[in-house]
Amino acid sequence: MWFIWLATGLALLVAAGLYVRRRLVAAAGALGLGARGRAALRWVWLWLVFGYPVIVFATVAVSLIVGGERMGAPQHPLVTWGLILPWFLSVLVVFQATPYLLVLDLVRRLRRRAVPAAPSMSRRHAAAVLGVLGAFAVYTPARIAWEHGDLRWRHHVVQAPAPAGGAARGAPPPRLRIAFLADLQQDAHTTAADARAIIERLNAQEPDLVLSGGDWINMGPDHVAAAARSAGLARSRLGTFSVRGDHEHFVYVERARGVAEVTAAMRAEGVEMLHNEVRRFDHHGRTVAVAFLTYSYPARTPDDEIERLIAGVEDADLAILVTHQLDAAIAARARDRVDLILAAHTHGGQVNPVIGLWHAPLARLETPYTDGRYRLGATTIIVTAGVGYSIVPFRYAAPGSVETIDVVW
Repeated sequence: MWFIWLATGLALLVAAGLYVRRRLVAAAGALGLGARGRAALRWVWLWLVFGYPVIVFATVAVSLIVGGERMGAPQHPLVTWGLILPWFLSVLVVFQATPYLLVLDLVRRLRRRAVPAAPSMSRRHAAAVLGVLGAFAVYTPARIAWEHGDLRWRHHVVQAPAPAGGAARGAPPPRLRIAFLADLQQDAHTTAADARAIIERLNAQEPDLVLSGGDWINMGPDHVAAAARSAGLARSRLGTFSVRGDHEHFVYVERARGVAEVTAAMRAEGVEMLHNEVRRFDHHGRTVAVAFLTYSYPARTPDDEIERLIAGVEDADLAILVTHQLDAAIAARARDRVDLILAAHTHGGQVNPVIGLWHAPLARLETPYTDGRYRLGATTIIVTAGVGYSIVPFRYAAPGSVETIDVVW
């Protein structure tokens, strides 16, 4: 599915990028920019909007041709500030400005029908075009800078189901505190120091159990050991357990090798990264069963295996399903059969552009469960927005989060 979204996004980028370039150059010309200036503007725009993806695809192609084994792109500050950020900001301006420019063009066409002698682009229209592009060129980086480092620490209270048959089982046990975090994606942008500060604050919550939705690293092998050390700092009575995320598969071109390396590094630090397994814990006489489901773009678990995992926790006093990705089909299958679903992956959209007048969570294109708490029958769903970054080292109208869940009887 991911390559379909990638192809669709690239097609939209080409169409919108060329359209905005044409309107920008025409507006600059209407306001007096000469032929040489317009030619330079065309080439600068092509570089800003299309330069980075061309370089990325060329790099991947060369790596495959020569048989490279690593995955990941350079994380040097010059690459970040000189290439990645200018490209992504330009793309955001393109997509956010396009609807407004289309409206302006529609108004211009209607005006030309009413006044045939009107110029193809008046100075007023040109100023409006540049005003739209300029507004987004200022607002977008300003919002990103303002929200940089925002991390929500959300607390949830979940009511555990009554004992089977309604029979009393003595005094209810104390609350079970679960810490749930995901998508730290440790790299040059979410550093070991950043991760350590987050884990230390998590430990201060005194959780009984630490669960993770995966994506401890971003890309490549350079931060695997450091990410495992960060994960190993988590402290709880019952231990730390994680599913595999997308990015655990993005260490090497040979995905199985990367998954094995991350799993081994985590195990060495006392963190278990589980693949389609059920673990049971005793909480003061109550059985807590957790199904750890491997479900991400690189690794889809078949339906029969998902069914086995859910069936394996249904008899527990508290049934939990942990997965990296959560789509509507998995949620529907688990509805009323597990008490709590914990999921990650979406980053709350991570980059949520303005569509019309509001920021739209793009993660909604692939799942109805994008960020926060949901109710599906008797099942509670909690989706964390995560901590780190994917593809680009910033968030836009999508602050991160770490979840603490108190299960009470």
